[in-house]
Amino acid sequence: MANTAHLRLIKRGVKHWNNWRKEKFSDQPDLSEADLSGLDLRGVNLIGADLNHANLTGADLSGSYLSVANLSHAYLSEAKLTGANLGKANLEAVDLSFANLEQSILIETRLTKALLVEANLTQAVLNFADLSRANLSKANLRKAHLIKAVLLEANLSDVSLKGANLNRALLSEADLTRANLSNINLSKADLSFARLIEADLHGANLNGIILIEANLRGANLQGSTLKKGQLCRANLGAVDLSNADIKSTNLSDSDLINANLSKALLIDTNLSDAQLAGANCHKASFLHANLNKANLCETNLTAADLREADLRKADLTRSQLQAANLSMTNLTAACLEEIELNRSTKFDHTICEHVYLRRHEQDRQPSHGKFLAGELAQLLWTSSETINLNFHNGVNWAAFANSLKRIQRTYPQAQMGIQCIEHKGNGVILVKVHTAPNVDQEKVHKELMLAYVNTRRQMNQDQKAQGMGKVTTQESLQLQNPQDIINNLFDLLNPALSSLP
Repeated sequence: MANTAHLRLIKRGVKHWNNWRKEKFSDQPDLSEADLSGLDLRGVNLIGADLNHANLTGADLSGSYLSVANLSHAYLSEAKLTGANLGKANLEAVDLSFANLEQSILIETRLTKALLVEANLTQAVLNFADLSRANLSKANLRKAHLIKAVLLEANLSDVSLKGANLNRALLSEADLTRANLSNINLSKADLSFARLIEADLHGANLNGIILIEANLRGANLQGSTLKKGQLCRANLGAVDLSNADIKSTNLSDSDLINANLSKALLIDTNLSDAQLAGANCHKASFLHANLNKANLCETNLTAADLREADLRKADLTRSQLQAANLSMTNLTAACLEEIELNRSTKFDHTICEHVYLRRHEQDRQPSHGKFLAGELAQLLWTSSETINLNFHNGVNWAAFANSLKRIQRTYPQAQMGIQCIEHKGNGVILVKVHTAPNVDQEKVHKELMLAYVNTRRQMNQDQKAQGMGKVTTQESLQLQNPQDIINNLFDLLNPALSSLP
């Protein structure tokens, strides 16, 4: 309970109180559990005072001196503390919700479990303060100073920390969901296991940051700097890292699925075992990067710089590599199923013993031994200019020849021609059709197969209409002799030539 004399004195006004403090400075004021709500206490001297459980709701403490004071469990909701000095004070479990602490001094202040919901802490100085498990939801901390502050498990959801300085702050397991962290300084801060879902970190300084197993799904890190950071096993799915500087950062085993990394600098970055499926890496720089065993399935790597990168055992299935630079890149044992590239894709001095053209280490190329110089590039360029047509239970060669000639007339610029015919087993026949570079192969493939199906159906109907009884399609004819198939198809495609003596 408060000292009655002290309580009576402070209610007389700040002038009387401060004069008494000058005379009796050695006396510790006891205002514990006192009701001081709504009082005008501007500039009051409460240094070292005991105010635990005191009610200061709505009080005006602007410019007051509360350093080393004990305000644990006190009620300061909607109080005015602008410019107040609370250095080294004990504010454990204090209620400062909706309070105004703009430009206040809270250096080394204890604020564990404090309630600061929607509090105004603009430009407040909280260096070395302990805010562990404090609730700062929707608080305003714009341009605040929190150097080496402790915010373990703190609730910072929807908070504004724009332009704040949290250099070397400890925010492990903190909740920063939807927080505004734009242009913030989080260099060397520890945010391991923290939640930053949909947080705005654009333009932030994250150099040397620790984000081990942090959740940043959907966050905006556009133009941020992440040099030498630790983000292993972090969740960065759908994150915007465009134009970000991520040099020498550890992103091993991290989730970057559908992330935007366009024009990002990932030089010397560790992305081993990382998930980059569906990511946009257009014009990103992976110079010297470690992408060993990374998942780059359906990743946009157009015009990306992958020089001297380690892509051993990486999965590049259906990735886009047009105009990408793979010079001196190590692609040994990588999966290159249905990759998209063009003649602008560079393979100068690429290091590669073998690759797989199907996932799960299927279709090894070369089937035995190692690639000779230039063989990989030639294989991939040839594959990129080839349409694969799979037929089950045989082929009606007359219908196929008719359809191919029709599509050749429709797309003369495609320069289509049969490259090879393969028996794949189980009744499956693969026909590879060569095309000119830069052809919309997906469109041509779709129209060719549709034309084949329609032509075959029409031919069957015509035979029935002519009363030939059982239709004799050519699906199963001459399948035992590949040379006969080729000769027959040649005759169908070139009837004028086949009639020459």
